[in-house]
Amino acid sequence: MKRVVVMGQAGSFGNAWCLHAAARLARRLGVPCVPATDVSPATHGSSGWVATAAVGALAHPVMRSADTAVWLHFRPLTVGQAWVRGLGAAHAGTNAADRLPGLADIRDSLMHMAWTPHLHRLLRLPALAHLQVFHLRSPAETDFWLHAQEHRLQLCAPAAAQAA
Repeated sequence: MKRVVVMGQAGSFGNAWCLHAAARLARRLGVPCVPATDVSPATHGSSGWVATAAVGALAHPVMRSADTAVWLHFRPLTVGQAWVRGLGAAHAGTNAADRLPGLADIRDSLMHMAWTPHLHRLLRLPALAHLQVFHLRSPAETDFWLHAQEHRLQLCAPAAAQAA
């Protein structure tokens, strides 16, 4: 996992989660975190990168040059529940955490669902058969997966150092 595309729904909530996931992966992998539009032929030859994009803004060349795709596909119900929790936190006077959705994010989540069949077809293209795809369906699942990747990579680093 050296060239990773993190993709999710448009809007502030989806963008915040894409950036959160990409930053954590990039930090752990020791590679830069860039928007998918900044991945160029010069970047393809580099030691690696983590790119972020909304699902509808993905370019096929970026997907072809990636080795891993992380799809943050949060269900509208999950986004709605997070919105209600955010309302409760705001009403109680507590500081709501970053990455809480607004009402527009629920709409964006519904629109993201419209991209689902297209993205499933895209990921089944023979040209993208090399991709390892992680399909994450909630913020909790995303945090769990990121934690597991950080833990797995920590365990692999000492073994690689001993082999060298």
